[in-house]
Amino acid sequence: MALSVIDWKRTNSQYVAILQSLDRFDPASIHPIQRRGMETVLGGTLKGSVELDWYALAYDRNELEFAEARDMARQTLDQLRENDNIPPPP
Repeated sequence: MALSVIDWKRTNSQYVAILQSLDRFDPASIHPIQRRGMETVLGGTLKGSVELDWYALAYDRNELEFAEARDMARQTLDQLRENDNIPPPP
């Protein structure tokens, strides 16, 4: 499945680029699965399986402006499309 940003959420501390609907996941399973520089990949277990998948990308609001977070998310997703896959979690 090709991922894209379907929504943006803002918490007090983060900008969060939502990549897939939460209803695809066991909500209790969402957690940080990888940190890459200023980007944190949030993932979780897909309902009815043991498969771990990306749910969102999160960026610290103290470190970045929204436009910078949006650009970083776009670059990450472009890179994934070029590689035609999502890197496995560590």
